[in-house]
Amino acid sequence: MIDKQINTVEDLQQASLAEIRKTFLQLSSPDEAFRVGFFRASFIGPFWLRKTAHPSLALTGLPNWLGKQFKDPQHATNIVNTAKGRTEKYVMSCRQGPSKLDGQMTVYLDYGMSAPMPWRWVRDELRVLNGHTLLCMTIIDLPILRHFPMPFLLSRES
Repeated sequence: MIDKQINTVEDLQQASLAEIRKTFLQLSSPDEAFRVGFFRASFIGPFWLRKTAHPSLALTGLPNWLGKQFKDPQHATNIVNTAKGRTEKYVMSCRQGPSKLDGQMTVYLDYGMSAPMPWRWVRDELRVLNGHTLLCMTIIDLPILRHFPMPFLLSRES
């Protein structure tokens, strides 16, 4: 079997989970200067994942999720669209530590144990895909689920 080379955002749109994971493991973490501003989210990977992502987020308290706002390099929040406009939901700490995927030092977003379920068990690991896009892997740190990271992209808008 020939490995498919993933080089662009377009390549990731319909890549397999294994291809996305392999790409993620080859990337580096964003530095502090990168982690400022609003990043719009988009879902990537197999069809079933792209089509179930928004409904799954709605069921867990993030309906109409737009992306993440980095308040500063150490803090971020989710941005959702409501009838009253954009609003913030679930503040996260931005930390550095060993990746749950490859053990390498990485930057990740942590909701903390005071967050509602399931967010208290969620960790979003971040790697730089290009000069304005992060390839992210959501890891739910619970038995079985921790072995199935879910990918998404965050693309800088401001």
